[in-house]
Amino acid sequence: MLSATFSGPGGVVPLPLERLLDDLSGLVFFIKDREGRYLWVNRTLVDRCGLFEKGPLLGKRPSDLFPETLAPFYERQDERVIRLGKPLIDQLELHFYPGRRRGWCLTSKYPVFAPGSTQATGLLGISRDVETSSRGAKNRGFPELSKALQLIQQRIAEPPSLTELADASGLSPSQFAQWTERLFHLTPKQLVMKARIDEALHLLATGDQPLSEIALATGFCDQSAFTRHFHRFTGMPPGAFRQQIRGR
Repeated sequence: MLSATFSGPGGVVPLPLERLLDDLSGLVFFIKDREGRYLWVNRTLVDRCGLFEKGPLLGKRPSDLFPETLAPFYERQDERVIRLGKPLIDQLELHFYPGRRRGWCLTSKYPVFAPGSTQATGLLGISRDVETSSRGAKNRGFPELSKALQLIQQRIAEPPSLTELADASGLSPSQFAQWTERLFHLTPKQLVMKARIDEALHLLATGDQPLSEIALATGFCDQSAFTRHFHRFTGMPPGAFRQQIRGR
């Protein structure tokens, strides 16, 4: 449980800590009040919103800043954390950045309580970038995992099991899971799902295949299951993503 008293914009984070958090590339850090409004943000979030200063973000909710396809997803997360007083840990999410870029992040949100209170007064959030390329695995000294990543890409329509991934890496299932979480901060299940959703994003953005065909091509049993999982990881249904890309 985190305890804190929010004093409002400008006085939330001590200056030395603020400088440290601003220097952490690849990591977004923010503080919100009970209404889900930003009280403090680090430099990474400012950059990814296409802004130059923190001021325009403070006092705003996601619906004031992000596309209508994504903002409700973020706000429901905030409301759940604050209402239940329980953290949301390592939620794998797709984020969209200026310049039509997209990237995967693991997001955690923690309720914050005033001293002596059982009602959350706000939340702290951290979102870190995920690197899952085969080249990245090799560069970090894990050639075994790069073989598993290649197998995932080859089997998008028929996702490999944990045992198959471990065998491809020459590891036991438990060792493979440990290495995956150490290197990517992802469970094997998250790693496979990310690859499948990535392929779906590509198909939605570059072709006119029906959603039912994309569902089968990415290993889902039907369009309903595909839509449910796609929405969970991207914050929007696949049809809305296709419309957003076409609109751009």
